[in-house]
Amino acid sequence: MGDKPRRLPRYTSYPTALEFSDLSPSLYQDWLRDLPDDQPISLYFHIPFCEKLCWFCGCFTKISNSMEPVQRYLDVLRAEISLIGGVTGRKRISHIHFGGGSPTIISAEQFTDLMALVGENFDILPDAEIAVEIDPRTCSEDKVKAYAASGVNRVSLGIQDFNPAVQEAINRVQSDQLIADNLRWFKQAGITNINFDLIYGMPRQTLETIEETVGKTNDFRPSRIALFGYAHVPWIKKHQQMMDKHHLPEQAERQAMFELASTKLQEFGYQAIGLDHFALPGDSLLVAREEGRMKRNFQGYSADPATTMIGFGASAIGSLPGGYAQNSPDLKAYSESLADGEIPVRRGLMVDAQDLMMRDVISTLMSNFAVDPWAIARAHKVDYDFEREGADLESLVAVGYMSKDGTSYRITEAGQPYLRAIATLFDQYFPQGTDIIDRCVHESEG
Repeated sequence: MGDKPRRLPRYTSYPTALEFSDLSPSLYQDWLRDLPDDQPISLYFHIPFCEKLCWFCGCFTKISNSMEPVQRYLDVLRAEISLIGGVTGRKRISHIHFGGGSPTIISAEQFTDLMALVGENFDILPDAEIAVEIDPRTCSEDKVKAYAASGVNRVSLGIQDFNPAVQEAINRVQSDQLIADNLRWFKQAGITNINFDLIYGMPRQTLETIEETVGKTNDFRPSRIALFGYAHVPWIKKHQQMMDKHHLPEQAERQAMFELASTKLQEFGYQAIGLDHFALPGDSLLVAREEGRMKRNFQGYSADPATTMIGFGASAIGSLPGGYAQNSPDLKAYSESLADGEIPVRRGLMVDAQDLMMRDVISTLMSNFAVDPWAIARAHKVDYDFEREGADLESLVAVGYMSKDGTSYRITEAGQPYLRAIATLFDQYFPQGTDIIDRCVHESEG
């Protein structure tokens, strides 16, 4: 794999998970105990089960045709909620996110019971955003009613692509009528904040199929859209080899697909946000960007005001003032730890003041396409001269990828395709041996 272009970080965290190593559960417990009482936190719940494997998937999940292992997992997850709640005390919650896998695999009753337990251990604020990732194939009207009754106010539907041939190639067949049914259930239940997740760069996709998918997306008119590039890593996710018989778009094709989709979405009235999001006027993420509150976290771009996120479930990652902590991805080890009354954290990373400052620099750049790193360093009270980074910034200005106003640098339209590459110049863990311009031109954005 030495000749493969380096995959650039998406910077949903900094430092990235590539830097994680063994982390003591007792250290994580100390971080939890030390959380300030005057600041809200967010919660993430990982449901690592699906009824059918999508061949493009890069997530941690298991296939289950029976509800028995799912119920066993939920019993363990409930034990973790009670254990962590006992350590933190009754913290205020500004955001809850259910991801997977497929959270829609659990029943209406299971979801209701789980949210009730969360409410027993934490104080869910009246204006908290509660979001669920939706697999339309395993969603149902009774589940949607349970979501609404439990306070869910945002859902993200995994659309990926509307073209039947593409759906067949990626092993995720779902009809337009199924999507329409899902949307009708959500709207009838009063859940109107609806996201569509789309993916480009997959087998059988062409510019024509991308335009078709974007057009149908606009017909359904979700309030927010995420447009992700498919990451083909069959040496890590073996099931992706099932798609190797199909042609995968090359980098130039991928970029053309993204640009076409982006152009069409903006013609339809969506506003581009950051790297890969689009939203209608009035959407909370767009408002957060306009007010300078938008940031990067493990869900991508977020308007969540919390600076702490606690992860629950196998493989889940939490972000705390002290650092990152990840639960064991092994379901057996995860369950055994909690059966023994122990926190199931296995890996993570302690962060220092410079890490936090650079995280702010990178998040600001990824969110706003502009940054004044020296101002951020001063705000963090970190003494850092940005000598190397400043030289790279000047090189980017010289080729027209960035503009400069004092010590503030903004990515130009010509530089926007290279946002992730440009962000790497601030990454103290990323190999800096290549020229920044060469990195932009030759290393993969996908």
